[in-house]
Amino acid sequence: RGESAEVVGLFSRNPGVDVSVTPGLVFPRQVVTATITTSGPIDRVTSATVGWGYTNFYRYHWAGHTDSAAAAMNDDLLLIGEVGTNYGGDRETDDWVNVTTAELPTATDEFTGGTAQFRVPSWAPPSSKDIARWSCRLRLERDGRDVTQDGEFTVVIGRDDVDDIADPLERYAGSGATGLDIVLPASVFAAGEVIRGHVDVVPSRDLPDGDLAVFYQRHRDSHPLTRRPCNTGPADGPIVQLNKRIPLRAGAPYSVPFELPLPPDAVPTTAAVHSSISWSVGARLFYAGFSGPPTERVSRGIVVVSPPAG
Repeated sequence: RGESAEVVGLFSRNPGVDVSVTPGLVFPRQVVTATITTSGPIDRVTSATVGWGYTNFYRYHWAGHTDSAAAAMNDDLLLIGEVGTNYGGDRETDDWVNVTTAELPTATDEFTGGTAQFRVPSWAPPSSKDIARWSCRLRLERDGRDVTQDGEFTVVIGRDDVDDIADPLERYAGSGATGLDIVLPASVFAAGEVIRGHVDVVPSRDLPDGDLAVFYQRHRDSHPLTRRPCNTGPADGPIVQLNKRIPLRAGAPYSVPFELPLPPDAVPTTAAVHSSISWSVGARLFYAGFSGPPTERVSRGIVVVSPPAG
């Protein structure tokens, strides 16, 4: 529900505006209704529209001032970290992403309220503080100061809103001296759910004993359309130790079961215009001693959906 807004003209005070969206919590493909009310007529209105969309949160790389020490290649300042210079960095920001706009009829130049409906798209990114905040945005253009007011609502996604298609296994570190495979019963899991699966361990030859563990990975990626993207990467969750002394011998594969709880507040898998969230289950195998192969690391993507209601 949006907070009431007041518009102050040059010599007069206009009535407040409230935008309320019902239902306040919806799934993709459901219809929401915005009800706009005022505490009195708003005059001198030339156009009344409602935009349906979301505020998209993301990070971008700010290059700093063009006259900074770094831009000028001042090595002395770079070495001593001169106070007052700015070499840029990553910043948080947000942009409004408009999905559709509808006109509100006004018979005269006075606006007294109205209603509008919107069907949430099947591809709608779920609401979260990291990616998207959905709202209905009222805009009144006037012969004076314009009025803009939002009414928020929450979009959640369930298992029926995504495809349960297994992602391929990715090996992102190691030599493959020991084959690792993460076997899952499904690819879709709800926030707070315990993932139960197993890791298949297949040594290619006799190797030092292995230390096996699993973890989840969360990747918030930024891909702004007009700003410079910043470098991002997956963040590992808590390590779940499975076995510290697995004999790794040629012709003797292992299958090690695991239980991996997802955080109850896990942000659902999301793809928005300027940013996205993805999840995966990772496994790593350390070799005992100092002469073994490099650490093996693999991951398999999963889809995280909103927790069940209630």
